[in-house]
Amino acid sequence: MHLNKKNNMKILRLTTLHGFGGQEKKLINFTEKPELLTNEYVFAAIGHGGFAEQKLKERGFKVKIFNLPIAHKNLKNIFILAKWIRNEKPDVVHTAASEANFHGVLAAKLAGVPKIIVEEIGVPNSHSKKAQLVFRYIYKLTDKVIAVSKEVKRVLILQKEAPENKIEVLYNLVPTPKSIPKIKSEKFQWVFVSRLVPRKNTQTLIQAFSKIDPAIRGELHIVGEGTEKVMLETLVKDLKLENEVIFHGFQPEPEKFIAQADVFVLPAFDEGFGIVVIEAMILKRACLCAYGGGIPEYITDKENGWFFNPYSVDDLVAKMEYILSLDPEIIEKIGLMAHQTASERFTIEKYVEKLEKIYSSL
Repeated sequence: MHLNKKNNMKILRLTTLHGFGGQEKKLINFTEKPELLTNEYVFAAIGHGGFAEQKLKERGFKVKIFNLPIAHKNLKNIFILAKWIRNEKPDVVHTAASEANFHGVLAAKLAGVPKIIVEEIGVPNSHSKKAQLVFRYIYKLTDKVIAVSKEVKRVLILQKEAPENKIEVLYNLVPTPKSIPKIKSEKFQWVFVSRLVPRKNTQTLIQAFSKIDPAIRGELHIVGEGTEKVMLETLVKDLKLENEVIFHGFQPEPEKFIAQADVFVLPAFDEGFGIVVIEAMILKRACLCAYGGGIPEYITDKENGWFFNPYSVDDLVAKMEYILSLDPEIIEKIGLMAHQTASERFTIEKYVEKLEKIYSSL
């Protein structure tokens, strides 16, 4: 158990799931160096557990998995969470992800928690007017709102969900992965790693890939699971790309696939931060990303990566063909510039120090 240390504070971190999404990966990264942590941490998920749950337990942390239905409408969750939180007696409750923010903040307030922090992990520009009103109320109950990028903060202020003086930008952390040698391939290797859900825009990537000359386009590797997997596999069959688009499913060590990329691609709409992009950059891989969200805060087009319009298949085709026309040394140089950017800005040490300063400032 990683119990009370220097600051003698108990922090309860509540998320929606403990599977293998971006938020869960952040918790795994956060606890990679327990010696940096100066507080006691308890982790919980409203829904199911999984990979992150096991990792946290292996590292000696207390983990609670509620296995409750995660939809916002399940108001019973609030009272179940409140009872448990009251028994845990945390100094701070820190929630992240929409459902956890909604149920968790109300539960923490009912439980009489001294300080509440909420974390907005995505760009909330898809919030309806009703959702904006709901979260405006939720965020009023908190002491601090963490935004994972300046773009997330900008939208929160624009939609009047939280006042500027309550929001603090805290970029995600990404550990330095072990060095993995790249195996030489005669075919150009495009790699995509993410959940296969609509907002990741994987369909646009497959459609763009299909329009490139088969003699030069290489292979597209898709790593991840999700609700769109069957549809995407059907699309690949319809386009007769079974030998060139390879689905690898969920992988506990996606960096092994990222390391084999000539270029890493992320076509997602308005990615709040993009942890997987930083992982690719640290591995010295050049990245081609949809323009939007928080990614332009650390990638500059044609300097340490490239951008395209996520709403245009033709624009993605043009960018992929442009990259394929480049000398491999230019692509490698872009990857080295990406590595320099990521390795200087997104370390575990910097993240832990800043987050624990936020806790202590409360």
